[in-house]
Amino acid sequence: MTQRSPPAFSIPVTREEDRFACAAEGAHIARWAGLSERAQHELAIAIAELVSNAVRHGGGGSISIRAIRDDTQTGGGRWGVEVIVRDSGPGLDPKLALLEEVGPKSDRGPSSSSSARLTPRMPGQGLGVGLGAVHRLMSSVIIRSSPGVSTEIIAVKWK
Repeated sequence: MTQRSPPAFSIPVTREEDRFACAAEGAHIARWAGLSERAQHELAIAIAELVSNAVRHGGGGSISIRAIRDDTQTGGGRWGVEVIVRDSGPGLDPKLALLEEVGPKSDRGPSSSSSARLTPRMPGQGLGVGLGAVHRLMSSVIIRSSPGVSTEIIAVKWK
């Protein structure tokens, strides 16, 4: 039996409309990785939000989506989908950029650089409604930002 290589997708994002193609491709990769229909929808919503933010606040950027496997789990490992969005916009507040793997998900381990937790905020107060939703929908989220240089968000959805 020949093992197919995991699917991957990578494109520049320059228009708000790019979120639709990216979300559809993410759902396709999630289906390949065996994620539930609900997880596929959650991933698509998160991808649409991340792409929209990269275009709206970062002036455009790029997205990479790929199926990944975690073989450290008992029972033969698990599949997931990794999404990396980069832009070269103004960046995020340094305190917010330190938030790694935040949120109430039980499969998230302690952060290597910060134990801060995402707190609810009103629009215009840092992490807005959109990024808060991404944190709730994904299994883990890492934000790396250099104000005035770039922002990179790595989000993973596990099966």
